[in-house]
Amino acid sequence: MDSDGPNFYEIRVKSRLDESLRSAFGSMQMRYEGSDETILFGPLADQAALHGVLMRIRDLGLPLIAVQQLPTTCNE
Repeated sequence: MDSDGPNFYEIRVKSRLDESLRSAFGSMQMRYEGSDETILFGPLADQAALHGVLMRIRDLGLPLIAVQQLPTTCNE
C-alpha cells in the first residue's frame, strides 16, 4: 500500500452503534449491515491512528469482527 498518504480501512464490529458514537471515531464513517453489525470505514493517517480507533473499540467493549486495509484505488 502507498505510504505517502492515508490508508483506507474497513473495521467491523458486532454491535449496532448509536449515531452519538460517530464522533468517537474521528474521520471514520459508519454504515450498518444487518441488525447487529456496524462497519467503520475511511482513511486513517497512520498505524498510530488505526491503533487509536482499535483502542476506542476495546474501551467501548465492542466485539471486533474484522479489520481490513482497503486498496486506495477504490476510494479515489
